[in-house]
Amino acid sequence: MNYNENIIIDQIDEQHIGLRIDSVLADILNIPRNRIQHWLKDKFVKINGDYVAKNYKIKAGDCAEITVPEKKAVEVSVADAPINVIYEDDHIVVVDKPNNLVVHPGAGKESESVVGALLYRGVELSNIGALMRPGVVHRIDKNTSGLIVLAKNDEAHFLLAKQFFNHTIKRKYIGIVTGHLKEQAGKVDAPIGRNRKNRKIFAIDKNGKDAVTHFKVIKRLNGMDLVKFELETGRTHQIRVHMSHIHHALVGDSTYGGRKDNMKRQALHAFYLGFIHPATKKYISFYSPLPEDIKRLIKQGGCL
Repeated sequence: MNYNENIIIDQIDEQHIGLRIDSVLADILNIPRNRIQHWLKDKFVKINGDYVAKNYKIKAGDCAEITVPEKKAVEVSVADAPINVIYEDDHIVVVDKPNNLVVHPGAGKESESVVGALLYRGVELSNIGALMRPGVVHRIDKNTSGLIVLAKNDEAHFLLAKQFFNHTIKRKYIGIVTGHLKEQAGKVDAPIGRNRKNRKIFAIDKNGKDAVTHFKVIKRLNGMDLVKFELETGRTHQIRVHMSHIHHALVGDSTYGGRKDNMKRQALHAFYLGFIHPATKKYISFYSPLPEDIKRLIKQGGCL
């Protein structure tokens, strides 16, 4: 991989052979497939030096060249929000997000978001993402607190998205689940897709995307377990769905069957984030302390 004026993918991985170009690039860059389709239609993407249609299927040895279009007006409400920027340089910005705040506006057109707050503070964000998602290479749920990284330029966006796609970025969470896990440590390996009865939530689906969550019990509480989670994949609502699947939903997660226990949201916090810096190529990592509501729940739960 190298960068000149355009993004160059010297060789597309073997795992993509036989798949459609629009699907592959959408997965690698973590952006909507319809945006890739527009890029293909408008001739912003070449394979082996030639323009291709959206249904082109990847062959062994293919090389992709992407010319990122000029920025369009960002469709995000620009307003400050109570985010904590814990690191920023010319390439990336790392944010400690409180609960009850979206990373970027969705269908609800939220007036406050991490993206909107960064733009309000004059932070430049990359252009690769969708118009409502500038800089966004990954997300955590509105009511999950903790660390996320955003890209400030297109080169950084591509390299970070590639790390997420290859599952090399380290993401660790602290959560509190209902009941007591039988094993002290283990993993849940079950594919996730949209719930067929309610498209707003997710469920275990044999035809869904691969999803693997590693867990380790840190402390046994009264009727609850304090658990560390590490994601091998990063599906939407992954930890919440997996814990519900094994009958130990997160405390406070009424969507997936967790009891409230004085929690107004799911008891889940993204406390660790580590990755290769897109410019320096050095591994960097960040920590976020537990928020007060989770610390309070731990204190209330006591120890067995």
